[in-house]
Amino acid sequence: MAYLRLLSIFYKNSLITELEYRLQFWANLGLSLFWLVWAALGVRVFFIHTATIAGWRYEEVLVVVGLFFALNGYRQMFIQPNLSRLSQYVQQGLLDYMLTRPVNSQFLVSLRYIGVHNWGDPLLGLGLVAYAFWLLGYAPGPVQVGQFLLLALAAVVLLYSLNLLLQTTTIWLVNIERADTLVWSLLEAGRFPVDFYRGWVRLALTVLVPVAFFTTFPAMALLGRLEWWVAAVALLVALLAFVAASAFWRFALRSYTSVSS
Repeated sequence: MAYLRLLSIFYKNSLITELEYRLQFWANLGLSLFWLVWAALGVRVFFIHTATIAGWRYEEVLVVVGLFFALNGYRQMFIQPNLSRLSQYVQQGLLDYMLTRPVNSQFLVSLRYIGVHNWGDPLLGLGLVAYAFWLLGYAPGPVQVGQFLLLALAAVVLLYSLNLLLQTTTIWLVNIERADTLVWSLLEAGRFPVDFYRGWVRLALTVLVPVAFFTTFPAMALLGRLEWWVAAVALLVALLAFVAASAFWRFALRSYTSVSS
């Protein structure tokens, strides 16, 4: 309950600060809508001369694109405003003060801020998913929705864990501004189904770097095309990634000598 009260204080302050610039919220919403429509039209180009690509119809690919936008909206709301500040914390000595507070340090660096102006992105992405199902004339059942929710949870945890692993290295490297670019590149690969990729690239995006867990598998769950055990594997992979990222964070803190030293 203490951590929930802290979150309410953090997010209330973020709202008060960022809503002073309300025009930016509407500008971001309009820009996000533009890019969503552009992405949907861009995908349509691939299907001008064919009905399916790697077993995916255009409407089914729109489900993947919509989930990509929703997950990227989560990244912009929670991950980027927080973990991308780690380099600044180390350079300016702010991490020293955070470590002395009676709060879990990982919680503090992960959830202190919220990107208020990106609230519309997940809703727009899910709106595109709903539109795709309308085009298909299909509605997922309770089993498909349950699978999707488990996979969506796994995707959120996986994306956070990968970000934390990369950003934690700033404790040794001090400045790793390219980390956000690397994470964005991985997520960008999930804009299309992994079946669009061939050979070792597809294998790497499924096993080595779990990009398939971000958008392809959740979309397949909604479409009723996924085996039940994949959701269990996704949760296990997400749990292991979270445990590894948390352990790496604690290990890195043991090497942190503070800016004063």
